[in-house]
Amino acid sequence: MAVEGAIAERTRSLLPITWDALSRDSRYGDALLRQAVDVAKNAVFGTVVIPTAEGAYPLAAIDYTAKLAAIELCTPGIDFWMNQPSSESATGTNENHSFVDRVTALTQLRLQLIQETRRVASEIADLVNFRQFSPRRALINTLDDEFLTPSPQEFPRPYVATDRS
Repeated sequence: MAVEGAIAERTRSLLPITWDALSRDSRYGDALLRQAVDVAKNAVFGTVVIPTAEGAYPLAAIDYTAKLAAIELCTPGIDFWMNQPSSESATGTNENHSFVDRVTALTQLRLQLIQETRRVASEIADLVNFRQFSPRRALINTLDDEFLTPSPQEFPRPYVATDRS
């Protein structure tokens, strides 16, 4: 089962080698890749959009969602690459292979993607017309009321001058 859709393709373009490695790994596979993409779609659009309908969204929203999925995939990617050899050598020949430190590269990529997504999060929320509930945002039941300071002349004491003022 291949992971399909514009968002999955964009995510794969952000993490090509890690995506393929996780896809082939028996402990992770395509089902968990699909789940990471679906979690990102749910966070951005409020629902899991079917792969054929993803093309209807603006490219900025597709890119943003793919970056969220890539952030989610960095952790299992780091776990995968931590258990791979970092170098190998062959006996009998003068041959040594060293591999790039993929764990550090994925960690740096994750931090970069977090900064990029935080910078454009409110723009994308306006673009797709969905904003997740956040307990950090103040909730107020008089949001639509006008906030006017009343006139001091309309109230009795202590808002009017008295003998003690």
